[in-house]
Formats: sequence, C-alpha cells, structure tokens
Amino acid sequence: MTIMLRPVVLAALLGAAAAQEPKPPADYVVHEWGTFTSMVGTAGAVLEGLHHEEEALPPFVHQLRTIASFGTTVSKLPASRVTQKMETPVIYFHSEKALPVSVRVWFDQGLMTQFYPLPNEVFPPLGKELEARIDMSKVDGSFLHWDLDVLPRGTAAEPAVPKVAFDEPWAFARQTTANLVRTRPDADSPARPETEHYLFYRGLGRWQPQVGIQSLGAGKAVFDNRLAGRIPFCLLLEIGARGGRFAIGGAVEPGQQHDFDLDQLPWQPDREQLARQIGAAVLQALVAEGLYLDEARAMVATWSRSWFRRDGARVLWVLPRAEVDTVLPLHLDPQPKELVRTLVGRLEFITPEAQLAVEGALDDLAHQDAERRRRGASHLVALDRFLEPHLRNVETNGSSDRLRRAAKDRLAELRP
Repeated sequence: MTIMLRPVVLAALLGAAAAQEPKPPADYVVHEWGTFTSMVGTAGAVLEGLHHEEEALPPFVHQLRTIASFGTTVSKLPASRVTQKMETPVIYFHSEKALPVSVRVWFDQGLMTQFYPLPNEVFPPLGKELEARIDMSKVDGSFLHWDLDVLPRGTAAEPAVPKVAFDEPWAFARQTTANLVRTRPDADSPARPETEHYLFYRGLGRWQPQVGIQSLGAGKAVFDNRLAGRIPFCLLLEIGARGGRFAIGGAVEPGQQHDFDLDQLPWQPDREQLARQIGAAVLQALVAEGLYLDEARAMVATWSRSWFRRDGARVLWVLPRAEVDTVLPLHLDPQPKELVRTLVGRLEFITPEAQLAVEGALDDLAHQDAERRRRGASHLVALDRFLEPHLRNVETNGSSDRLRRAAKDRLAELRP
C-alpha cells in the first residue's frame, strides 16, 4: 500500500510564528546531533532495503504503528523502496531556568517512525495504511510537534525518566549536562507527560544528499561532493577479517572530490583500539561543528559499536548545515540564542571484493556439500541489516545471469 500526501505548506506546519514579526531569542541553547545511513553498490548507485534495524531501541520508545495504545511493542513499520535511514537525531536543551518551548520538525521525503517522548502531534495521521507495506516513494514528508517544559537544572531524574541498562546506547546519549525536558500534552493530544534528557526521533526515507562514493578496489575509493555547501569532515573506514584501517579526508569543497587510498596502511587487528582512534577523530570534528564536548562524546559512544567495529566499508561525513535545515526544517518557539545542528552521514559502499564474497556465498548455498551450504548461509547471515542491499547489488551488478537470479530468489524470501 502507498501513502499519497497532499502538498504541505511548511510555514503552516512549522508554526504561524514563522509568518509573524521575529521575536528576540530567549536565553537558552539548543544542540542537535543525528545520524543517517545509506548504501551504494559496486556501480555507485543507491540501494534500497535500508529499513532493517541495527541498534534496538528501548521498549518505551513510541512506534508509529502503536502510538494510540501506548503499548510496548517490537513491531516495525513495513516499508519498501527505503534508501535512507534517519537513525538518531537527538535534541538537547540548555537553560539556567525553567522554560516552555514548542518544537516542530519536518522530515522531507521521509516518514517519522519512532520517537520519544510522544509528540503532541504526528503528521500525517495514518490509519489503515500502516497495516500494509508502505511505498516510501509516495511519501512527501512527515512532521512532529512537541510542547514541552525545559525543567530547571538540578531537577531529579528519578523516577520520571525510564530506566535503561548502563551499557545501552540510549543511556550513552543521556551523559550530558543538558536539562531534562517534560512533554506538556494538550486536550486534543493522546500524549501524556513524559520526561527525558533529550527529544529523540527516527525515520525512513528516500531523501538522498548529493554525494557519491566509488570503490576502485584494493582500499581505494573516490568521495564526491556535489552539494552546494562545504563538507567539513569525512573519513573512510574499512573493517574485515584482517582487522580495520581508516584515513581522514578532512574537508571537501563543493564540486570537489577526495581520493582515499588505504592500500599502504597497515591493518589493525585490535578493533577496540581502532574504534578509539576513529572515535577521537570524529569527536574532534563534532566539537569543531559546535557541539559541547560531552554531547560529542555521547554521540561517539552511542554509535561506536555499530559504526567503528562492524565489518564493511563506509565513509563517515558531516552534512553541511544548510542541507540539515533543508531536509529537517526545525522551528523552536521561542527561538534559542544558539542553535547547533550536526548530522553525520554513514555512507556504506560495496567493494568489488565484498560483491565477490556475496556471490561466493550464493554459490555455496546451491552446492551439494552440506558444509559449503552452511558456510554460504553463515556469510549472508553475518551481513545482518545490510543483507537486502547486498543482494540487490548482486541482482543488478552480478557477474552472471545465474547469480543475479539467485540473488533475486533470496530477496523474494526476505519479503513477508
């Protein structure tokens, strides 16, 4: 099933204040960091199949499918043609005194699917559409609105803030000096007061920033900035059976590219040490973009396990601020005296070597020898959330008709 959204006037959704005389900013600060993930195949084309989860969320996080019941759930939104996973924008508030704030955010070409606390308003209001697979190519965008109270500094977190284990990524994002926030539902909202250290949202979409990565094999790749703005930081990372290696590309100007070459760099077998080194580089880049040190540490800690330790080849890069405001327009009332928005992209790419490995696994699955079949299945299972895009890559770019058909058959098995 598809969802056709009528054209939306963003000024109306983001608040009537946008059309009024600008008010002087209030004495508070808002900082936001977030991550988004996409993937390209060996031919450089964007791949679908990015709707699968990698890091599980706590059960109290609200899902789009069940917001009316407030029930805990593990259900996920069935969607197709997803090429972008907006994974963890979190918004922190810093104020020396209590303050009521209205927050409105729009996701262009995307659908907000998970959030906490529960917003006062979720747009579009979906009903039976959620019972079937949603075609994301038919979604224009979505919108969230919170009315909240920024609580005074020193407000006790317990028992209002939901408990999570100390080693969960959700807990890492709490390790800042930001104020607690509590939602303030109105009479027309199904929401209830909920307290957290930040606002969180996540979504699926088809928005694609104008960047590209072309793998040349043997640790070589070209990262291309086709955006109107300067990319302030990028880093290439490759992790596999021999360990990991990475190179920092620095800033990339509009219309320029950066040539990465890992071929002469030694593989580091200790993934923990590698993750610390990459984390230090990313931390420095985040602070340079305006995040407080504890916020940057929280972001690195949240994604270190997934981004810096998992097998694969990826470019990590910082989205120019103008692009952030285009894809995720944000309105705050009152306006803060400072607003920092830092989104880091994770652009996974399939190397020629990785494609050969998937093709070998598909060959093994069709073999008469049981050990070969087990080995093939094990390789595909290890691809985890990226199995579908890997199969789509072989379906399109496979080295033979037989392998392309085998990938297509496996894809059909993945679909419910």
